[in-house]
Amino acid sequence: MPYRQNIDNCLAQTIGEHGLAREDFDRLSAEAQIAANEIGEQTAAGGLHPLQLAREAGDLAELEAIAGDLRQRFDRLVVLGTGGSSLGGQALAALRPDHKVDFLDNLDGHDMDRLLARDDLARTVFLAVSKSGGTAETLSQLMVCLTAVREVVGETAAPGHFLLIAEPGDNAVRKIAQHYDLKILDHAADVGGRFSVLSLVGLLPAMFAGLDAAKVRQGAMGVLNASVSGDAPSAPAMGAALAVGLLRHNNITTSVMMPYANRLAPFSAWYCQLWAESLGKDGSGTTPIQANGPVDQHSQLQLYLGGPADKVFTLIGLKTSGQGPRIDPDLAQALGTDYLAGQTIGDVVAALYQATASTLARNGRPTRVIELDNLDERAMGALFMHFMLETLIAAKLLGVDPIDQPAVEEGKILARRLLAGDAV
Repeated sequence: MPYRQNIDNCLAQTIGEHGLAREDFDRLSAEAQIAANEIGEQTAAGGLHPLQLAREAGDLAELEAIAGDLRQRFDRLVVLGTGGSSLGGQALAALRPDHKVDFLDNLDGHDMDRLLARDDLARTVFLAVSKSGGTAETLSQLMVCLTAVREVVGETAAPGHFLLIAEPGDNAVRKIAQHYDLKILDHAADVGGRFSVLSLVGLLPAMFAGLDAAKVRQGAMGVLNASVSGDAPSAPAMGAALAVGLLRHNNITTSVMMPYANRLAPFSAWYCQLWAESLGKDGSGTTPIQANGPVDQHSQLQLYLGGPADKVFTLIGLKTSGQGPRIDPDLAQALGTDYLAGQTIGDVVAALYQATASTLARNGRPTRVIELDNLDERAMGALFMHFMLETLIAAKLLGVDPIDQPAVEEGKILARRLLAGDAV
């Protein structure tokens, strides 16, 4: 496993009254592993396609050919899509900070003006992703980009600058593809957007950025195979048991995801959608919060330590000691900061990470620690699978459907009515 999970500082025997009692944790962990094994049986029987993708490889050659062609013909990829159509790709592409992939996941007129005013549209390809084929934000982006690119490169060349992804059927994205002769790929109907990171939705942008999609799936497959059979609670089962147990017995209603690496900030955003949209049903669920260490020690930590004891924390740390530029000893001593003399930036981050985890625990805040040896494709695939499994297991314990999102659909319907001039 490319990561290690430590939940000791979430238990009452370690941190006191705000931790989960060992007997409650043990009981829920056993139930959670039963749920995990049921998930394993479902995948073995052909269900839960988003998880099965970890074990597939037959589609990767075609995807790599597409990505290679795009890399050869274009300098930049712009992904048009929102929520699950974008967040997984962002989390993967962040492994390559120098990638030439932009994600326009939040509709904003100012940002669209800036994009379309750039002088490199002739060397830009657009990937528009909408599972339903009817997402208003993505359709809006696609139509204005089509108009702009046609003006720059002409009607004949414009179709080559677009690649679309939508599920089969009668939808607006497919109508646009047919009308303008744009290439379109199928979004699997049984893979929801927030669970689509291991599909072409997450992997194509990653491949354009030069990442190895096979290694992503291999990392995910390793966690899947290790987690969905056997009697001993797996890491995702224990994570789900903690979340549900702390909610039921300690009224812990908020889950803070706080990695100590800028490259993992988009992963936190992916986790927040996955957890919130999957579990927020029928008055149930807990609220995810995205934080980033060490910077949010200076913006949120005071609340976490001095505010209400209603949060559980997940800190993700890397082995950063000895990494990054080194602080000049003479300069540090001259400034009276001898403790920094000769330290690398990675040393400082590692100390801040360990100190924050210890401080939270000492103040009775349930704190789970996940540690990675390396942050690469396999590690990211493993994290994706861990938290997809943790979410699905928690849904079983809570008795909610993790796949649908009825409240979100209501808002989409009302927005369309407003744009059509109807009263709501």
